[in-house]
Amino acid sequence: MTSRDGRTFGHISGVEVGTSFNSKAALADAGVHKLQQSGIHGDKELGAFSICLSKGYEDNVDRGNVITYVGSGGQDEDGKQISDQDPDSGVNKAMFLSSETRRPVRVVRGANDDNAYSPAFRYDGLYVVDEAKMMDGKKGFKMCTFTLKRIDEEGQKAIPIRRTLTLGKLAKMRKNTRTG
Repeated sequence: MTSRDGRTFGHISGVEVGTSFNSKAALADAGVHKLQQSGIHGDKELGAFSICLSKGYEDNVDRGNVITYVGSGGQDEDGKQISDQDPDSGVNKAMFLSSETRRPVRVVRGANDDNAYSPAFRYDGLYVVDEAKMMDGKKGFKMCTFTLKRIDEEGQKAIPIRRTLTLGKLAKMRKNTRTG
C-alpha cells in the first residue's frame, strides 16, 4: 500500500495543502482522492481516507473549517434523493468508523458555483469526523450526516474564498461610485 493509491490516513507525500487540480483524474493520479465518481473514498474496516465536497447532495453545508457532509446513496440516476441512506453501506460505514477512530480525513473541494469556498478541485487539508449520526434530510429521508472539523496545523493558511460579484454588490458599487 502506497500513499499514491490513496489508502492512507493523513497527507499525501509531495502534495501541499491548497494544491489545485483541473480534474478528478488528476486528483486520483496524485493519490489525494482516488475515486472519480464517489465523494467518499474509504474502507468499512479502516475508515475514510478522503472526501470530495461538491454539488452531490443538497444537505451538505460548507463553512470552511466546519463541514456538514452527508453520506452516499438513496439517489436516482438524476441525483434526486428518493430513499433513505444506509449507514451500513461501505463508504457510509467508513465515515461512521472515522468518527470513532478520529483518524484524519483528506478534504477536497470540488466545482460548485453555489459555494464560495469551492475552486475547480483543491486539496484543503485534514479534517476529523467530529460527529456522525442519522438525520432527516431536506427531502425528509434519513441521511448519514457527518460533521467534519479542520485540524489546526502549524503554518496552515486559511481556506481561500472565491469572491463572486452579485447584482446586490454591483448596485452598491455603482451607488458608492456616484456618491463618492
